[in-house]
Amino acid sequence: MSRPVAKSPSIYRCSPLPELIEGVGICLLRHFDEVPAQVTVRQQAQRWLHQVLAAYLAIPVEHVSIARAATGKPWLPEHAWLRFNLSHSGHSAAIALCRDHEVGVDLEQVSGKVAAKKAIAQRFFHPQEQRWLALDEANYLTRFTQLWSLKEAWLKACGTGLTRSLASFCVIPPQGESGVAQVMVEPPVSHGQVHYCQVNGPARFCLAYGAIPAPQQPSIRWQLGCHQTEDGRLSPAAQEQPEVETSLPKVPVAPVST
Repeated sequence: MSRPVAKSPSIYRCSPLPELIEGVGICLLRHFDEVPAQVTVRQQAQRWLHQVLAAYLAIPVEHVSIARAATGKPWLPEHAWLRFNLSHSGHSAAIALCRDHEVGVDLEQVSGKVAAKKAIAQRFFHPQEQRWLALDEANYLTRFTQLWSLKEAWLKACGTGLTRSLASFCVIPPQGESGVAQVMVEPPVSHGQVHYCQVNGPARFCLAYGAIPAPQQPSIRWQLGCHQTEDGRLSPAAQEQPEVETSLPKVPVAPVST
């Protein structure tokens, strides 16, 4: 890993992919500049995922075999130690990876109408989350998107997805565009944590990612990296996030170019 190129947070250009070691999670970002008419962004993201997994497993891309658990969560039957999750929004995507710990990631483009988001929050969100959203009407759309990404990332890590009630837990981010949010369940005790940040690119995105460590084990430390396309338009918002080491490769990393 080369020298840091910026401060707050620590930004690194890394090549090749960051090493995946015990106790450390990796979240990768990628923006797809050109999507052929006959190929969807979902297909592009899935292809990129297979390339990343193949690189970490040191096997040909065509040998990557992804199955789905009974809950629908994707996994690698022949390499169960490598846990991963994929999300895409707009023309961008994110991948979370970790050794032996379930992970979840969600990337959401900030878009839509405030009235529609308020209706969703009132129907599905925890009462404390609804009150938190109401504290800043001017930034409601961004706050809603960040909150949604936090909740979905956690549910994906748990393996339940949206089959679990969104109101069954509460995850309110601290102040700022990046940080770590505690997942609270009833009774009000911490059940885990999810990292989050806002991402600047052709559009504005909210990103959230987390892992579920085994009981009595410390929280997972995270590295966040951007696999940029040549114009380099996708980058994490420059905000204080001391818990996360942020990585920015200067050029796409072979052979994968979240």
